[in-house]
Amino acid sequence: MVYEPKEFLLKDGKKVIFKSPEPRDAKLMIDNIVAVASSTDNLLSAPRDFDKYYADISLEERWIVSNREGPNYLIAVYLNGVIIGSCSLDMHPQEKAKHRATIGIAIQEPYWGKGIGSLLFDEMIQIGKGIGLEQIELDVIASNDRAKRLYTKKGFVKTGNLPHELKLKDGSYLDGETMVLFL
Repeated sequence: MVYEPKEFLLKDGKKVIFKSPEPRDAKLMIDNIVAVASSTDNLLSAPRDFDKYYADISLEERWIVSNREGPNYLIAVYLNGVIIGSCSLDMHPQEKAKHRATIGIAIQEPYWGKGIGSLLFDEMIQIGKGIGLEQIELDVIASNDRAKRLYTKKGFVKTGNLPHELKLKDGSYLDGETMVLFL
């Protein structure tokens, strides 16, 4: 689904625009997620996971189109024409799970703590309520206290654990937690 552009003022006084990315924004979207994946282990993907998208930009373009035309929502955060973050709300397609959606967020580290995550979650929660969802779910790395504070502030509650959710290059593991917001 298409999310119409909205302008927001951040805590630091900068203006950002939230909107659905367009196919022409494919490289900006890839650059954003690679920047996020390069700065934290708290993301499921590693930077090299996106090599195929750089090699064939049409993969990302098609994904953007499918989000614009399908039931999912994808919001990109633009600052001076550059994408610095994104958030998705992915609907479950199965008949018995249509009351649920999964939310994911990725914001570049220099922009953490400026209110972007909170604003994105407010928008996605509003959308979820508006389309009749009953719950929104997410997975978070158990040691990611910053993210868990945001999710808890927005009403998400911990519902489960996922040991060894991610395996790092050095062979160590990060445990995960599942959280749910009941709308």
